[in-house]
Amino acid sequence: MKTAAIVHPKLAEACFENAIRPLLIAPERYEMFGVRFLAFSFPYLDIELDWSLYETSIRLRVDGADYPYRPVGGWWTDQEGNSLLSGSQKVPLGNGFHNVNQDGKPNCWFCFKGWREYHNHAGHQHVSWASIRGDTRYSILQLVIQLTKDLNSQGVTKS
Repeated sequence: MKTAAIVHPKLAEACFENAIRPLLIAPERYEMFGVRFLAFSFPYLDIELDWSLYETSIRLRVDGADYPYRPVGGWWTDQEGNSLLSGSQKVPLGNGFHNVNQDGKPNCWFCFKGWREYHNHAGHQHVSWASIRGDTRYSILQLVIQLTKDLNSQGVTKS
């Protein structure tokens, strides 16, 4: 279900593009962190993350709609851009990676500060996006680098 834009789309696009500009300008700098740029067409940034724990990689779509008013969203995709679902043995699970969305439907989400689904969760209302969005640890590119580290931590399995 699509929701109405909160931020004027041109403003959200400019803010999102500005936040990811270092990746767009010098993608090779992010490869040492296991992050490869694939495509950008607002509101989506497509990247690939090394999942060295399983000697593979996984595609991530970052959704910048309504950025910076709302945090970015993200989900795993296949090579055609379709969402990966639980049961395919390709979806990370554990240590903050969930394979059932907040409505009980099969859909992944990241239980980490700075990601939209974390801040939408009723159990995480004590940390508002507004209170952390100016902190560089929660910039889009830092979130992606941290997600790569979290992806490769012990306890993350495939579902």
